[in-house]
Amino acid sequence: MSKKAMILENPTQIQVSAIIKFIKKRRKKRGISQNEMAIRLCITQNSYFKIEKEKTKLDLYRFIQISQILEFNISELFLKYEYSDIPKKS
Repeated sequence: MSKKAMILENPTQIQVSAIIKFIKKRRKKRGISQNEMAIRLCITQNSYFKIEKEKTKLDLYRFIQISQILEFNISELFLKYEYSDIPKKS
């Protein structure tokens, strides 16, 4: 099975991808660079880059920090992506 097929069959991964895309879009909309995010999170710019590229898993602690920096409500975000972007099985 190809990696793409595995991703499409895994709704949890699709939700994570949608949330990461939201974070990236929100960061850009607020005019915050990856480097500035990294500084605020006390990590390297490369480490933050890997979060946005889904090369590093985003743990809950880091997710909460990001939500505070970008000023979004985590519970509302989870509700938004709870059922959206999940493909229907045929």
